[in-house]
Amino acid sequence: MCYFHLSNLILHSATTHSDQPCLHLHLPQFSVSNESGDGLAFLMASNWSAFEEFDGSSFGISQILRESRFKVLAVELDTFKDDGDGDLNGNHVGVDVGGLASVKVNNASSVKLVLNSGEKLSCWIDYEAGSKRLEVRVSTFSAQRPVKPLLMYSVDFTRNWNGNKEFYMGFSSSNGNSTQTCFIHSWSFAQRFSPKWMHSEPMDPGVQTVSVTSLPKRSSHCLMRVLAALIFGAACGVLGAYMVMLMWRTVANRRPVTPEELVADPSQFKVIVVRNQAIKDGHK
Repeated sequence: MCYFHLSNLILHSATTHSDQPCLHLHLPQFSVSNESGDGLAFLMASNWSAFEEFDGSSFGISQILRESRFKVLAVELDTFKDDGDGDLNGNHVGVDVGGLASVKVNNASSVKLVLNSGEKLSCWIDYEAGSKRLEVRVSTFSAQRPVKPLLMYSVDFTRNWNGNKEFYMGFSSSNGNSTQTCFIHSWSFAQRFSPKWMHSEPMDPGVQTVSVTSLPKRSSHCLMRVLAALIFGAACGVLGAYMVMLMWRTVANRRPVTPEELVADPSQFKVIVVRNQAIKDGHK
């Protein structure tokens, strides 16, 4: 667990082996007391000398951010409204580049959070080099990782660091006159790399001009084809139904062919009566 009181700075060095790094910082548990103070800030820089100017100012990094040669980026979980820096309020998340006046800021109250309530919170800071996008998510400790980021900012780390593979990251809190206490109960940092073939390089529009010929509209032809197919299908269905009905009627009306029994009806016969006469002397 990291414990911050007054003005403190904790740093960690890392090395990236790719031009397209994906950086992921996770603070599963952190808390900020409700006493007077600036809150907690996450820092990234490509040069160790950037942090030699650490002092007792806001987050201890006012001078560091103003020195453009350091190329320091800070994500602040700010709990104090400083009108001189144009702070939104005393409960916001911001991205600082070149000064404590945030280049992008959002109200933590929009997700029903109070950063200095003393309650355990969770934070996710992700950077995708392919999309050049920094995303910040904050939630209560018991909640799952939010789908929608609280804050998004477009930045190119590799350009800011001039191809330097080694960088430093860490946390800073409070200021010299603060009574606020910050706790980082646990945290983790990981990086992964995306192959270059997964990201297309932007094209220079001045290199080559390609004329594009618009294709004729085919929506009417497609509509006619669909309509013709429907009509043909309906006709086939009607014809098939008619054939089935015709066959059914033919089979139903067909009588069985069986031999009829011989009926002895006297009306069907002609009776001839022959008399028996005695023949005498060969004459009738």
